[in-house]
Amino acid sequence: MTISTASLKPVDKGLGATDGAPARDRRFTLACYATAQLALLGWWLGFHPGLMSPDSVTYVAHVTTGPWVAGQSVAYDALLGLSLKVTGDLSAVTLLQTAAMAAALAHLAGAIRPLGVRGRPLLVAVGCAALSPPLGAFTVSMWKDVPFTVCAVLAAGTAVRLMARSGLRSGSVVRGEGRVRDAAGVGGRRMAGRGGGRWAWDPRFAALGAELLGLGLFRNNGFLVALVAAVALVVLLAGRPGARRRVAALAAGAVAAPPLLLSVGYPAMGIASPSRSFAYQTVFGDLAVAYGERPHLFDREQRELLAEIAPLDVWRRGATCQTMARVFFDPGFGHARAEQRMSEILELWRGLLVRAPGTILSARICRAALAWQPGSTSDEPGGELYRFSPGDPRLPDGWEGSPAASVMRQRPISEGLLAAGLFALDASTVRQFEWLLWRAPFWCYLTYATAALAWWRTGSRAALAGAAVVAGQQIGVILTNTAPDFRFMVSPIFVGVLFVPLLLREAGILLSRR
Repeated sequence: MTISTASLKPVDKGLGATDGAPARDRRFTLACYATAQLALLGWWLGFHPGLMSPDSVTYVAHVTTGPWVAGQSVAYDALLGLSLKVTGDLSAVTLLQTAAMAAALAHLAGAIRPLGVRGRPLLVAVGCAALSPPLGAFTVSMWKDVPFTVCAVLAAGTAVRLMARSGLRSGSVVRGEGRVRDAAGVGGRRMAGRGGGRWAWDPRFAALGAELLGLGLFRNNGFLVALVAAVALVVLLAGRPGARRRVAALAAGAVAAPPLLLSVGYPAMGIASPSRSFAYQTVFGDLAVAYGERPHLFDREQRELLAEIAPLDVWRRGATCQTMARVFFDPGFGHARAEQRMSEILELWRGLLVRAPGTILSARICRAALAWQPGSTSDEPGGELYRFSPGDPRLPDGWEGSPAASVMRQRPISEGLLAAGLFALDASTVRQFEWLLWRAPFWCYLTYATAALAWWRTGSRAALAGAAVVAGQQIGVILTNTAPDFRFMVSPIFVGVLFVPLLLREAGILLSRR
């Protein structure tokens, strides 16, 4: 169906107007960025140089005392090392994280706004996300998961923009003279003389490729999230073969690069590969659950293999599907022996996957409750949600008095903001609000419902594209999750909060028609 562009009007005469108002769009994006940056700066001033954990100590050890092992994120390690070298401190990295997160939120808000959402509700949503104690404190934490989350939020915004640009509306494209628009008025140049359905190169394709690559660079298993999200986006781009090919090609490079770096690139730089037992630690969790629930699946030789790595009592104690930590980090677990027998362990696991797939799948889904179950799992063994380590981290022996130790101590710039931040964090841990503030499933389902409602009402797949990135992380957790750790599922909360104004708009329109 062809519709004249003369019938297209701004969706909002106020802050939300989009058609023919590039200056207003820039002001809106700047307002979103400033709002988020101001709020996140408050968290940074209070928790300076940033909240730290045992992982933070590992990062710093890699680039100071060594050895540098690619078991975490080489990219994030490098950022910390550069900060230490240039500034003599680590706070530059956490300050940069606040700026990057503010930019990501403004980018996503700017992508949602042309879908017909007024600017003011989006601005409020951005402010709420940045002020939220879990999300604000997370942004100033020294975790590789922070830049990973920034990349995921950016990818969601870019995916929405690209899908809106494609003009996909239930198989119809809204056309005007020399332009192609979707229902929100987002257009792009057609390639002259090559058919109206083909599009010139858009730099947002490159941006999406870089953001998907960032998922794998800042979290070693993040390439799986990128893979699932890319597959969903390619499916949504049905009807635009040119755009599908570009997204598929860029995604293939983004997914292949991190494993290639781990296997070839980093060792060539002198960075040691992680041990196989560390890389496959989820396998030990699966085996513990299988042995605890169905010991008859293991013959005498297989039980002897388990007993050589850890006493069988350790495997029984670790047989909780919520976390693999109870077996992998048990004092009786022999990591050196596990590394030596890793090929046999993997062979045992593959055999169980064939003979008892339900047991392995059940363990994985249970361990992914962080992404799928809205309610708390704290009453289940190993199901306690890990949040933050607000105090100074425990340092390795011999670090006392070293430059690395001094920069890892908490040095708040504002004692008042520190007190307020700690109070807000403590207040937010009320169990009745855990599903809303700390757990992602509610926000995942809200995002899907919003995207489906917008598609059903308008035919536009733009919101579905943003939801595809959320689905990538939610599904990826089934494959990779090790424990109920809040930081593994933060980006769906950010995206969900910013989708609330769109949900309210779509629901309001439907209700008004009744």
